[in-house]
Amino acid sequence: MRTSERGRRNSSAVVLYVIILVAFQVFLVTVAVEAFETDTESLAWATAAVSVGLAGAAAAFLRYLRP
Repeated sequence: MRTSERGRRNSSAVVLYVIILVAFQVFLVTVAVEAFETDTESLAWATAAVSVGLAGAAAAFLRYLRP
């Protein structure tokens, strides 16, 4: 397998991870907003914290993609 082909596969895998992380993050933000509306603050803050962690992970993966 050539180096450029391997690099494309790695980039594709990282993009897939970022898409999955962002989709999960959107779900968690939705849960957090609903928890704030129903006055379940412990669930809201926990999901918001996990969402921020996922945003950091997605940003780290995107930084890996940049040359």
